Amino acid sequence: MLIDAHYHLVAQEWYPEGWWQSVTSMYLNGMKQLGMEMPLETIRESLIPALWDPEGEALIRDMDAGGIDKTVLLPMDYWVLYGEPKVPLEGQLKAYADLQRRHPDRIIAFATVDPRRPDAVELVERAIKEWGLKGLNLYPQTGFFVNEPRTYRVLEKVSELGVPVTCHTGQLGGAPFRAKYGDPIHLDDVVQDFPNLTITAGHMAFGWHEQLFYLAGLKYNLMTDISAWQDVARANYHKFCQVLRHALDRLGPYRVLFGTDNPFVAALMSTKDYADLVKELPQKAPDGITFTEAEVSAILGDNAAKLYL
Repeated sequence: MLIDAHYHLVAQEWYPEGWWQSVTSMYLNGMKQLGMEMPLETIRESLIPALWDPEGEALIRDMDAGGIDKTVLLPMDYWVLYGEPKVPLEGQLKAYADLQRRHPDRIIAFATVDPRRPDAVELVERAIKEWGLKGLNLYPQTGFFVNEPRTYRVLEKVSELGVPVTCHTGQLGGAPFRAKYGDPIHLDDVVQDFPNLTITAGHMAFGWHEQLFYLAGLKYNLMTDISAWQDVARANYHKFCQVLRHALDRLGPYRVLFGTDNPFVAALMSTKDYADLVKELPQKAPDGITFTEAEVSAILGDNAAKLYL
């Protein structure tokens, strides 16, 4: 089984205009680093709308093309940074739940909430109990710590409901996001204070991946995923293999999940190509770095199946 444990379904009306402007600037800077030039207006008018997929039609086509059996959808809440979008968060979560109902064998949809919302606990409880969402996604880089009291109120409810959490970690994006909130050290409190709560540290914490791997050590309710490492895999395959090998050595083969972070990084590497790259690690890893077929099978789907199915 092949499971993408980290995907963001997006639509124009779900995210505030300020966020789309930030994404446009990120794409512009990213293209410059790759030696490509494109006017800002062209990016905003042609590339950005290609991301919009409110009905999940492009997602299902991509899953079929890439041989993905199931995808975990992680909604985002940016209301403090940018204000409410045209479709409020409740409407977005209901849309995720509806997509999950229409594709029960393909889609696993999470809830999300910024814990600074006054009704954060109530909204999460409704999303999980009434609308059937399967977990909680947190994005601390918008300005909150995962181990602060407001977040703990939400985590207490999620722990009570018995569903998993994905927490974005690492240095994500530019302004107005704040890297300090993504430092995985803050998860040390969470995984110890909520021993029955399984938490996946999204993106292998990027710049703090070494810290995450040592932190996770004997904390068996802390996992991670390899989403958005496609740029490293493409530009420095040896480095990618080194980091992944270290993750497996520190966490064990059963706490690392495959994920893409698409549609945002699909232009760097398609879902299929990223999955194929991982599949071929036992045969194509650089000299001195080895992966077993069992490890690859665990990463690509077995681990996520145990967690989400």
